[in-house]
Amino acid sequence: MGISGMRINLFDSGYFQLVVPDGWMAFFGIDSECRTTQKKVHIFKEAKLETDIFTHAGITVCFFSKEDIYISPKSFYDDIVDMEPFTLGSYTWNGYTCTSFGYPYTMLEAKHDGCVFQVMILMKNGDYGISLDDADVQMILASLTESA
Repeated sequence: MGISGMRINLFDSGYFQLVVPDGWMAFFGIDSECRTTQKKVHIFKEAKLETDIFTHAGITVCFFSKEDIYISPKSFYDDIVDMEPFTLGSYTWNGYTCTSFGYPYTMLEAKHDGCVFQVMILMKNGDYGISLDDADVQMILASLTESA
């Protein structure tokens, strides 16, 4: 059990693991060649189907190993506002808020031992919304670690 008796589940992608609070759905994303990849996980609030990523607010976590090339996508977004770095869980996060195609995001990245975690928080989508300050979003971020 987690915050206030909230049920939580551990999701291990094989590259990283994180907590998925009750009421959230976690599933693998796809890479640039439209193949399912364990290096990208979507965690969406109140999602029932994977296609709910198009209508719900949620978090996408991408893992870049030492062998992967990581280039910050910051220059691709609009309305960029830098955030002060902060430590949560095992990592210090650098980030910014921005918009992409009119959708508001909080973008975070943490570098550790040559690897990079990129976290994209889709804050508002239709009638659904989340915030970096939400307890369950904080729980997900705080739980993020590389798999053993």
